[in-house]
Amino acid sequence: MTDGRLEEDYAKLAYEVRLYRKQLVILQKEIERITLTALDLTNAMNAVEKLEKADAFIPIGGNSYVKGQIPEGSVLVAVGSGYLVEMEKNVAKEKMKSRVETTKIAVNKMTQEFGKISGKLEAVTSQLKQLERRILIDKRVEEEVSDDYR
Repeated sequence: MTDGRLEEDYAKLAYEVRLYRKQLVILQKEIERITLTALDLTNAMNAVEKLEKADAFIPIGGNSYVKGQIPEGSVLVAVGSGYLVEMEKNVAKEKMKSRVETTKIAVNKMTQEFGKISGKLEAVTSQLKQLERRILIDKRVEEEVSDDYR
């Protein structure tokens, strides 16, 4: 009979592998979400940079637009919790630039964490494979021993 301790260790390592894989999936989704946020902010910042007084089509939802005039100088910028603040063009641009930098820092930190968890997953997976081999060898030995005594 195989050692119960080996099977217990195997179960613990298998659980760790599942846990690390789930963490990697969650981190990957969050990295993608934040990356898209950074891209969206960058596009908004570029639009503010090129903003000038002119006629424009303004989206009103449902892929519909209304013709309007863009006033020069002020921009509404989201500041969180659904609130918008009117800012001068240059201030809005700097605010967005700061947010882009913050999101890039967050992506870098999450990418580093992803790498650490990937490393842990590789190590645990390696341990799990070694343990599987030991359990398989122990079972074969038991079968051969039991065959010898029949």
